[in-house]
Amino acid sequence: MQYSFPTLALSLLLSLPIYTQKIDYPIGFSERLNRAGVDFFEPIEAGYKDTRPVQNEFQDYHLAIFSRKEDLEIRYVIQPFETNNPFSSNPHIATIRALTSVSINEEEELISAIQLEKKQVLKDFNADWGMVYFFKPKLGFSKYPYCRMLALHKEEQATVFVFYLFEKTDNEALDRRYQALRFLDKLEN
Repeated sequence: MQYSFPTLALSLLLSLPIYTQKIDYPIGFSERLNRAGVDFFEPIEAGYKDTRPVQNEFQDYHLAIFSRKEDLEIRYVIQPFETNNPFSSNPHIATIRALTSVSINEEEELISAIQLEKKQVLKDFNADWGMVYFFKPKLGFSKYPYCRMLALHKEEQATVFVFYLFEKTDNEALDRRYQALRFLDKLEN
C-alpha cells in the first residue's frame, strides 16, 4: 500500500499531542470569583500563562497573566462585597485609592479618566458603575511604562480592578482583552 506525502504528513501531525494553554489559578482565586459573583473569561489564544505576583508595596492582586505574543500583562483584583467595609459600598474611593497607589504621582504626569456610560457598563460587564484610566505606573508596581486600569462595581456584590500593563500605546490586544470578566446577574449564597 502506497501513501502520498500529504497523507503521511497529515497522519503524523494528527498523532502529535496538541498543546493546550492552561492558566493555573492561585489558591483561593476561583472561590473569590464565586464570592464576588464574577465570571472570568480566560483567554484561550495568544499563549497566555499565569505569572508569579510581583511583590510590591502598592497594590496586591489575585491573578496575573502574561502573553509574549500580545506583549501584555493583565492583573486582576477581585474584592467581594463586605458589609462592614466602607470601601465595598464606595467604589469611587476604593478606585481612587488603588489608582493613586500604582500611578506615578509626579506633577507633570497626566492620568486620563473615562467614566463608562451606565448603559454600556451594564451591557459589557453587567456592572452598575465603571471607569477606565490610562497612566504611567510606578516602577515598583510594573516594569511596563503604561497601564490601563479598568474599575468595575456591582452593588452589594463586588468591586473589581483589571490592570493592563503594556509597552506600546498602540497595542491592539488592549481592545481584544477589554471584556475580561462579567458580573453574574445574582450572587448565589
